Amino acid sequence: MDTEVSSPTAPEPLRWSKTVRGSRRIAQGLAITPLATLLAVLTIIPTVYILVVSFTNAAATNPDTTFVAFDNYISLFADSAYWVTMLRTLLFVVAAVSIQVAVALALALAMAEIKRGGAFLRALILLPMAAAPIAMLFNWRQILNAAYGPVNYVLTSLGLPGPDWLGDPALALPTLIAVDTWQWTPFVFIILAGGLATIPHDVHEAASVDGASAWQRFSQITLPMLMPYVLVAVLFRTIDALKTFDSVQVLTSGGPGSATTMLNYSIFQQGISFLDFGKATASAVIFLLLCILLTNLLLKALTRKESV
Repeated sequence: MDTEVSSPTAPEPLRWSKTVRGSRRIAQGLAITPLATLLAVLTIIPTVYILVVSFTNAAATNPDTTFVAFDNYISLFADSAYWVTMLRTLLFVVAAVSIQVAVALALALAMAEIKRGGAFLRALILLPMAAAPIAMLFNWRQILNAAYGPVNYVLTSLGLPGPDWLGDPALALPTLIAVDTWQWTPFVFIILAGGLATIPHDVHEAASVDGASAWQRFSQITLPMLMPYVLVAVLFRTIDALKTFDSVQVLTSGGPGSATTMLNYSIFQQGISFLDFGKATASAVIFLLLCILLTNLLLKALTRKESV
């Protein structure tokens, strides 16, 4: 006898599933709403305020603040000193980041070959990151003092001239780059050493068996596989180097003259020292756009490299 089989349709559990998913989305939305509101208050509102002030002539010496449109921006772009400051900032960023990546890469490659005592040497390399930045910079100011600093004491003891590292316009910026390299090379080293650890040893062993030289293994295997980590290090350090302020303030105060004045420090001078809030905020907006432009370029390079 034939038996009739009932249809397996079960619409009720499906409706329950949709209801649960909808409730979960509502709960997730409610959970992130306070954080999103906090971020909006802390970032969007101040940014909009700075943008509005940049279109005014607000200053401590000007009791009547009025809308001046793009006058602050035109004044900055017409000032040759502003372009010199921007070029000096880019020179500092390119030189500091390039040297840090090169030194950190050399250290990471050397440490990868060390079998004994590697942990102790890595601790020594990372030591500058453990120091308090401001205390470290005050120490460097004493170390590089032209009159009684230990660097010049050693040089003069050897019969060499003791230059004014922080007071000579030709040496002040290279000295800042050297101090920045000492401080931040360990950070780049951590990223590159981590990247080296991810490269399989089998690849190098197979290349060695095929007769590849050390340079060929580095240029054709190690460097291409390490490039995403290099780009990440360059991205982080470029953003941070653009914002350099503490070393300029502690070591040179932007001098001698304006030899070490960079964009971030010039914004401080215009806003805090000269109390010209309109021009300072206009400079800050340009600085923000420059940071966004460089960051996007580096992110595109990193994304393109990862997709290859």
